[in-house]
Amino acid sequence: MSVLFFFPWVASRGELQLGELSMIPYEREQAPREMNGVSQEIIDAIIGNYGDVAYPPQPHAFTNIRQATLLRWNSDADGLELSENQIFDRLEQARYIAFSALAQRRFCSHDGYCNAAGYEVIAQRFVVERPGSISIAARRRDGFTQTYISRTSSPRFIRPEHVDSRLLLGIDEALLCALLGLPPSEFKDQIDDAIATFLLANSDSPAIPAHTELVLLRSAFEALLDASHRASDLRTKFGDHFANELPNPPQWETGVFTETVWRDRWPQNTRPLDAWVQDFCNARNSAAHGSRVNGQPSIWGSQDHLLFSSWLFPLMVKKVLTDAGLYQLREEDLAARRGCEAFLAHDLLSRIHENSDERWWNRIESKILHSILSEILLTLIEPENKQ
Repeated sequence: MSVLFFFPWVASRGELQLGELSMIPYEREQAPREMNGVSQEIIDAIIGNYGDVAYPPQPHAFTNIRQATLLRWNSDADGLELSENQIFDRLEQARYIAFSALAQRRFCSHDGYCNAAGYEVIAQRFVVERPGSISIAARRRDGFTQTYISRTSSPRFIRPEHVDSRLLLGIDEALLCALLGLPPSEFKDQIDDAIATFLLANSDSPAIPAHTELVLLRSAFEALLDASHRASDLRTKFGDHFANELPNPPQWETGVFTETVWRDRWPQNTRPLDAWVQDFCNARNSAAHGSRVNGQPSIWGSQDHLLFSSWLFPLMVKKVLTDAGLYQLREEDLAARRGCEAFLAHDLLSRIHENSDERWWNRIESKILHSILSEILLTLIEPENKQ
């Protein structure tokens, strides 16, 4: 059967091709005109099932989305007919796109933010004679069920409220190319499992509570580092992963969470990041099993843990890919990894002072970026001094 792949909630400024994969702008009644023998009219009918809330003077409650992003592979045949194995492989690659978008998002900023729900990919089976009629498969505890939906004049699936209506395609292209280049192996399976779990923890969906996201993120780190469920093993794997990158001796920043605070709560830690791993595992265990299982509360609240771990995880994926010879860490990646412990001294989402809108997250991030600029200036000044 024919299958159309697309991101219904993501608009594109122009076509982007990376290897065999192309991301193509869709505009209702305008573009792409035709794709692999499938006409604009058919594509409009398929994507016509997706819409936005309409506002006056629109006569209806919902309106068709006007823009989206189509996915096409060089090996696609006319009519977009695919086997089940091809569909599975391409859904996996679409998850790489979503992850590559989340890896470069900005936090605590008016622009540059996205979530996994915004990069939901649709693999829609269709028949040319009835392109607007679709069949939806849903899981059940005893298998699955399918629901047939005939073509209607109004969209059936509406953009979730937690997805930005102005979401534009924005990805880390180098990271995506590295992921697309993963050869079939246990290593690829490990990366795929980690990314899939990370995306589940970063949907921003109100249906997934924060304590569930903590559990999922811990699982993502375990999959990425091939760690067991024991906190001591995860601490060891973190230590190995960041070996020779973090300041030595450890630097404990000044803030509300001082060295004394961390050491009093976690006396066995060796450095700030090690203490954070213990605290993160403690918060995860409380989320999964209840607060009584740990006795003492975590130093950080769940929101700080979710923010920091969601920022740190892509940097760790990049390092794992670099070690495999598939990626090269950029200067900003290296600086972020070296400076990551600076975040741990602060309540990340609190204001730096009462009359400021700036958060501690922004202050530390700016400090890390400033370190890159300082290094660049030094490299420019040194040759002049030699002359």
